Amino acid sequence: MRRPGRLTGMRAGRRQPVRRGLSQARARRLAWGIWGAGIAFSAVAIVLGIVDAGDPVRETGDLVFLIGFAVVALAMGTVGALVAARQPRNAVGWVLDAGAAVLALSGLAEEWAMRTLFIAPGSLPGGEIMAWVSQWCFLPAVVQVPSLLLVLFPDGRPPSRGWRPAVWLAVSATATLALGTALAPAYIGYEEFKGVPGPFGVDQVRGLGQVLWVVGLAGTAVAIPIAAAAMIFRLRRSRGVERQQVKWVATAAGIFAVAVLITMAGVAAGHVDVAALMIVTFPLIPIAAGVAILRHRIYDIDLVINRALVYGALTALLAGTYIGLALLMSLALEPLTGGSDLAIALSTLAVAALVRPARRRIQAAVDRRFYRRKYDAERTLERFATRLRAQTDLDALRAEVTGVVRDTMQPAHVSLWLREPSR
Repeated sequence: MRRPGRLTGMRAGRRQPVRRGLSQARARRLAWGIWGAGIAFSAVAIVLGIVDAGDPVRETGDLVFLIGFAVVALAMGTVGALVAARQPRNAVGWVLDAGAAVLALSGLAEEWAMRTLFIAPGSLPGGEIMAWVSQWCFLPAVVQVPSLLLVLFPDGRPPSRGWRPAVWLAVSATATLALGTALAPAYIGYEEFKGVPGPFGVDQVRGLGQVLWVVGLAGTAVAIPIAAAAMIFRLRRSRGVERQQVKWVATAAGIFAVAVLITMAGVAAGHVDVAALMIVTFPLIPIAAGVAILRHRIYDIDLVINRALVYGALTALLAGTYIGLALLMSLALEPLTGGSDLAIALSTLAVAALVRPARRRIQAAVDRRFYRRKYDAERTLERFATRLRAQTDLDALRAEVTGVVRDTMQPAHVSLWLREPSR
């Protein structure tokens, strides 16, 4: 006679279905293991960068950019590990976690190759391979991760079955671009890497690599707008919590897009250091994704968007006003002051006096344009407060209160009970 405790995988003569996928414990170990590998790669790269910082081969600002990329990898990896450990079936966590590790490996490969090939020749093994790896290893992180994040966020699935080709396009285009760069390195990093021979007979297939590079670049140029369209499609049809989640990433992506435009304009003008703005703003995207997926203070996004619009417009207005006043006053006062700092001081005082009234007007304009229901509710309450001070009729007061509640809260039903005063 069988004991009940001996029945495993069977119940009442029927086999139970086998659960597929990683268990919670295994997913947690794997997610944090990938995160730890990325942290180790970044730590070694920063150590090498600090040791070699004074060498004349290094360029100015290399260490700053290296630390910036390490911060980006840390933000991506931490958010990815948290999401993957708590929601193993959500592909967004794994995309961020793996992308951070690959980005950290790219930085390590570049620092490793610079040291063993030029700064301290022969001090580390595999310099040529590391120089080759640094040319293409970063592409999945900077190209594929944003595309997949826009398509798969927030539940790890496309918005609908019709958007599945967008996922395959992003993956295949990035893989083709990375393979083409690996076969025909573009030497995006240091110019010194141009003289480094490619390993594994790469030079013999350079023509094929160039073709793949062009095809992959064209594919990514198509995949990124399609991914953005998928995000817009999800935002337009989403409701409730999902809409708040999409707002988080859309806001962060918008800030990063503005940073990209500013960087492009700065680089075109010869200010290469402005590229640091992209490094500073890119971590906002994975951080926003983590906040949205884990639903930590998710409904604060409306306040974030409101403040971003108000203070962004206020900063632009004050900066333009300051520059204009400084130029005009300098021209007007130069014959009298002989080029002193009086114009700058007066412009500063004028701008400081404009801060409060300008912020108040911009806040009202933003509320009126983007938060119309909130704006109308506030105006209704202000009018009610004014009438309440002069109202003495109880029936009229009851009608006023119920009317204000209907206009501001828009409930299905309103009732008002008034307690009789005690005698």
